[in-house]
Amino acid sequence: MLYELKQIKKLQKRPDGIFGSFMTRPVSHIVAYLSMKLGLSPNIVSFISLVLCSIASGIIAIYTSYLWYVVAALIWWFAAIFDAADGDLARYTKTASPFGGWFDSLLDRIKEFMIFALLGYISYKIYDNEIYLLLGVLSVFSNVMSGWISDTKKLFIEKREVEIYLGKKYSLGMVDTRDFVVIVSLLCNELRLALIIYGLVFPFVVLSQIILFYKRYGRSNNISKEN
Repeated sequence: MLYELKQIKKLQKRPDGIFGSFMTRPVSHIVAYLSMKLGLSPNIVSFISLVLCSIASGIIAIYTSYLWYVVAALIWWFAAIFDAADGDLARYTKTASPFGGWFDSLLDRIKEFMIFALLGYISYKIYDNEIYLLLGVLSVFSNVMSGWISDTKKLFIEKREVEIYLGKKYSLGMVDTRDFVVIVSLLCNELRLALIIYGLVFPFVVLSQIILFYKRYGRSNNISKEN
């Protein structure tokens, strides 16, 4: 078991998101190992992550007490662990596929629609201010656009490339940062925190992604021209 866990860890993608490296990876390797022993495919592990996020969102939608927010945060954390474990499992079992990558990205977009639309609506109901509905829409937009940019870049760039490097080991990953912000917002009992970050700040991150990508490849021959 220890040998297999070391091999799974050895195959971990680099650079990895800094929040995920400390929030999910210490446990995701174990989940990947157990999933392998249970005969679960990476796609099933990805789907389990979506189910857990749905349960956490349901708790947030039904209950408004801080205790339930803590429960939802823990469940969302487990969902993030499974979301990291699917890639660990795919790399170790050599079952990574184009469909698996597409499916994982699809589920990420569903999670983003689900949680930020929910946070916007609940904040609107609590504070009776339509601005939170707008922030919910902007949060969904910035997350989905950032995911789309990252995914479609792979059509032009063969190697994995992240937007913000924090060193050889770490980067500022989109998905693990989203999970970290959601969890912190719940633990702080302040749902508006995630809305402010992704509704007001993150659109500028998306804009910087577009500008950076254009500067690197827009005027070069590294991108295939349209017919």
